[in-house]
Amino acid sequence: MYFRVLLILFCIFLLGCTEQAQTPLRIGTNTWPGYEPLYVTQKKYPEFQTQIKFVEYRNASQVLNGIINNSIDVAAVTLDEAVKIKTLGYDIQVVWVIDESFGADALMSLHYDSILELKGKKIGVETSALGAYFLKRFLEINQLKKSDFEIVNLEVNRHYSAVIEEQVDAVLTFDPVKSKLLAAGAANLFDSTQIPGEIVDVLIVNRYDFNANQQAVLSAFLAANSKTVAAINHNITPYFHSLNNRLNLPEAQFYASYQQLHLFELDKVTDWYAQVDTQKQLVKRFSSVLKEEQITSQDCDCDDLISSVILDMVRNEK
Repeated sequence: MYFRVLLILFCIFLLGCTEQAQTPLRIGTNTWPGYEPLYVTQKKYPEFQTQIKFVEYRNASQVLNGIINNSIDVAAVTLDEAVKIKTLGYDIQVVWVIDESFGADALMSLHYDSILELKGKKIGVETSALGAYFLKRFLEINQLKKSDFEIVNLEVNRHYSAVIEEQVDAVLTFDPVKSKLLAAGAANLFDSTQIPGEIVDVLIVNRYDFNANQQAVLSAFLAANSKTVAAINHNITPYFHSLNNRLNLPEAQFYASYQQLHLFELDKVTDWYAQVDTQKQLVKRFSSVLKEEQITSQDCDCDDLISSVILDMVRNEK
């Protein structure tokens, strides 16, 4: 009897280990051109179809909630969003940099052709995510105040319809919404080319919940993804359909969208990590803006925010 009980317990233990080993790595994203190569890589390599599971969210706020609630293991967010939740007390780490926006984030208006005309009007912004920082930089550069406009908190999945239906007069948004609004006749009044290097997308994890097995899966996946990105940067044309699967952009808008962001290959990721002083200054700027806007109540203790562990593993897999 005693032997049978031990045998049953041993089988249960083995079953639990097997289930843990087979649990896919959950990566959460919203829809953004820079994230689409990740999806292409997963479909390209059979092993990642079982090892990686994508969780698709409608907006960045939902992605942030996903990593906070442990509904996902890895989140694709902007660096300022990572600083935000780190400051709020969640022990996350940036483990990879994906891309830099260079025009793909913009202030779009359907009925106003200048910022001066827009004064006093409604601007839709996803204030719980990147929008808060983007709005602050727009106001600073144009020497304006938030009180010059009526700011409406608006999640990105509502941006297009809100402009078309005239619920707001403009939106601070990003692709694919930006390209769809351009096609509808909207004007670009301000974009991320005016703040180069400040809007970057990264992958973050919960520092103490991310185990060695997950690190191994993610590093192998990102090594493969770096090859995908290199191929796309060399010639994007063969990837039109696979990259556009979620974006659903007409061909001309699709190519224009990818001209407005820089996808980071492995060498570019390495270069970004090497710019330690630039990172520190950027994180400090994000922290300052978040505090000024009363999104956070203190400065970010961000000395350990950016980790090179995954990068080192990827480089060793070359």
